[in-house]
Amino acid sequence: MDRKRSIRESGEVFNYLKDPALRQREIGDMLLTIQNVAFGEEKFEGIEWRNIRFVDCDFASSYAIKLKGSEDLQFDGCRFGGILGFGKMNRVQFSKCAGVGKLNLIGDPGSTKVRFEDCKFQGDGADQNHFGALGTEGETEFTRCQFKYMSIYGDTKLTIRDCQFENVDCPIDAATGGSEVLIENSKLHGNFDMRPAAFLSLTIRNTAIDNIDLSEATVKGDVLMESLDAGYVNALFGSAASLTIRNCQIKGNGRDVFQTSPAKIVRIDIDNVTFGKASEGVFIGGGFSSKKEIARVNQSLRLHNCKIPVLASNHINTANLILDNCAIQEASFKESRISRLDIKNTKILERLDFTNTQVETQDLTTLAPYKGRVDKLDGSNVKLPG
Repeated sequence: MDRKRSIRESGEVFNYLKDPALRQREIGDMLLTIQNVAFGEEKFEGIEWRNIRFVDCDFASSYAIKLKGSEDLQFDGCRFGGILGFGKMNRVQFSKCAGVGKLNLIGDPGSTKVRFEDCKFQGDGADQNHFGALGTEGETEFTRCQFKYMSIYGDTKLTIRDCQFENVDCPIDAATGGSEVLIENSKLHGNFDMRPAAFLSLTIRNTAIDNIDLSEATVKGDVLMESLDAGYVNALFGSAASLTIRNCQIKGNGRDVFQTSPAKIVRIDIDNVTFGKASEGVFIGGGFSSKKEIARVNQSLRLHNCKIPVLASNHINTANLILDNCAIQEASFKESRISRLDIKNTKILERLDFTNTQVETQDLTTLAPYKGRVDKLDGSNVKLPG
């Protein structure tokens, strides 16, 4: 960081920061502008800062700033390092700010309307123990930011828009009751790890993703993934009301493509999605055991207008499985229980496995037989046409 004069050398401004009551008596709520100073290890503890604009300032300390709260603050072109506590934050904006190293700047629970825009932050290295940490335990918005090796927080509401991230973690603490998360028009390079996570809702749209991990995340409401250009998507949610994926390309990372489990999600709808290539498997299954039946938890699993090299959808227990206008090389639904099975205008070319699968009603009239396709029906009551 550039060498700047110390905040202690700022005269009455320093006094106002130390004693907000003095400031109130002398200048009231008038905007206080502080420019080109370094805060260093000067302590500011247990107080509240309000209506202040910081311009080109350096904040680098370890626990020296431990505010009770902050409101109507603007940080323009400031640099941050170390461990900083601005308390419960309300209407606080960071614009064109930066930091490198193991920064920790997390607003307290109850923080609202905290916004980072055009900011660049980078942690110490690829080891997650050396990541920086940024955001709040309340509401946080990141717009046009570039982060690398960082953990970001928005534990009640999180918006990520027009950002470029590389190896960023985004855990959501369940203690807050869940977060409403929106990610759009962004590029998430490397690993984007959202474990552990508790969502009220999750929407990801118009975004490029290398690898995203949502395993065991709980969602009280709905999940929407739309217009993604993705590598590996781990959508093995712990629970969700619904999962909708549409108009996406999920290409895989050379090892894995896509995973989810209908056992934990009430409704799944996958529409106009191209998955993987060659012999790479897409896993949409799990949860039913032939040794001990579980109650039906999935109302519907629908795949429409999808291209899938290998579909592994075994051990499912659903009220309705629908494949409509899909192109699949190999499909397996073995060891499943399905109340209604609908396969419409769908091509399954090389292998179809219903081993030990039981259905109550079925409509497979438009499922075409293919010469050379291997059909496995041992222990199943599924009847294929032809």
